[in-house]
Amino acid sequence: MTAMPLKQLVEALHGGVITLLSEGGAGEWRVSGAELLDCPEALGTTAPGHLLRGVGLDIADRAALGTALSTAASGSCALAVKCSTPPPPDVSAQIGETDVPVLAVDPQVPWTRVQRLVTTILAARAEVAEPGGGATGGDLFSLANAVAGIVGGAVAIMDTQQVVVAYSNLPDQPIDETRRRGILGRRVPEDALADHLDREVWVSDTVVGRHRPGDLPRTAVVVRAGEDVLGSLWVAFPDEAAAADCGPTLQEAARVAALHMLALRRQVDAEQESRDRALRQALEGRSGHGDPPGGVRLPAVLVGLAEAVRERGGEESWEAGTAARRRAALLRMLDLAVLDGRSLGYEPAAALLGDRVYVLLPAAGSGSVSTGVLLDHLLDRARHSLHRSFTAVNSATVGTTSDLLAARRDINAALDHLREQCADAGAYRTEDLRPELVLRRLVGAVRQDSELRTGIAERLRAYDAEHATDYCATLLSYLRHFGDVAAASGELHIHQNTLRLRLRRAEQLFGVSLTDPTRRLLLMLELTALADTGT
Repeated sequence: MTAMPLKQLVEALHGGVITLLSEGGAGEWRVSGAELLDCPEALGTTAPGHLLRGVGLDIADRAALGTALSTAASGSCALAVKCSTPPPPDVSAQIGETDVPVLAVDPQVPWTRVQRLVTTILAARAEVAEPGGGATGGDLFSLANAVAGIVGGAVAIMDTQQVVVAYSNLPDQPIDETRRRGILGRRVPEDALADHLDREVWVSDTVVGRHRPGDLPRTAVVVRAGEDVLGSLWVAFPDEAAAADCGPTLQEAARVAALHMLALRRQVDAEQESRDRALRQALEGRSGHGDPPGGVRLPAVLVGLAEAVRERGGEESWEAGTAARRRAALLRMLDLAVLDGRSLGYEPAAALLGDRVYVLLPAAGSGSVSTGVLLDHLLDRARHSLHRSFTAVNSATVGTTSDLLAARRDINAALDHLREQCADAGAYRTEDLRPELVLRRLVGAVRQDSELRTGIAERLRAYDAEHATDYCATLLSYLRHFGDVAAASGELHIHQNTLRLRLRRAEQLFGVSLTDPTRRLLLMLELTALADTGT
């Protein structure tokens, strides 16, 4: 890889991923690669100018930090450490005593992401710096026009989500129906996806010819930065003969496009992080109840996702591994929700709060598929890619921050209800579960406010505890089955006459009135509230 000035690399990693703590000694430091600090085999052959990643290094350990700085100095390398900025004064002083450039990595950013970003940026720089690499051109539309003018075809550049990010617009260009619909919809038409995603195109290191029946002949080349695939460049030609001998030009164009698409990806990632942060603040109630915070686009639909529990007590067995594995699965689900939302035309925001993933799908500019179709697709992908089953609940369209908070409350209640009922994994709507949500809210209010209770349920429970009877369970089962003696006795596994006897005794002992609709309703709410406490 071509070496890159350290300051330029830090600027390329904008967004708080890496911060320069120390520039080192005199002269301009350059970075040519990345390596693990604690890998003796690799360090023995590491050339000067590498960025050493201090995985597992605790900067609070002065001795360990000193050893790391010494290792970097002996190899003429820079050092990257996980550290919040600004660092503690004693750490700054220790770093300042050496000539080693030191970079601080945001503690929330995984080391794997740092490695990928650094190697991708260096690889992209190396490709356009090769002899003949030439100018970087203007934006992607200018590049598309320049290539179209050279090869005599119509150019389109797509990202990995099959979105058309740029296209040539020179006069008298060849065009067919697929190109026309792709430009109008700014994405690869659905009927052309199979051809566009053909494996031959994406594994090739050279240009590949494609000719779909009914379309103009095309030539495609993948846009890469190192091993990272950023998109593809396609050219439609008027005939097969015109497509000959354009390979070197298209490969050069792909190298130039890599830098532009890398910058575009960083911009998209920064915008995604901003949306995710704003959604998290809104769902936590830290943005007020007025206008939505910047990054939260309303009106929108809020979706909550939680891993499905197959049977009662499944929460414990699900956590039998480690908390880290549980959180890793949720983080992968969050990433999958964002990627699927983007690929289907949405601009989602996502947040992980507790053990639930929340995804906001703006109504304006939404994709061509409905929320229901998107959720079905996402849950199916989770089953096949993550090997886990999730339950998803989506709200109605919300238009204000207050509505968003209420939607989260309803979604949480719905997910709790579905878990308690051991419901099948799948997609649900809060509107379809409205009766259950209203009942949960009523029961919760009765449980928390003694003034909403008559006290009869407490007396029943106290009597059961003292005399080892089952009046609470008997009455609750009878009321839940709307007075159906056969159904209630079957649930309790007792004879119907035994049930009738208990009901008469309850009326005699406690003055229970099972003929008064109002008293029946209040009694059921109180008994349900007591039963849900588990005491």
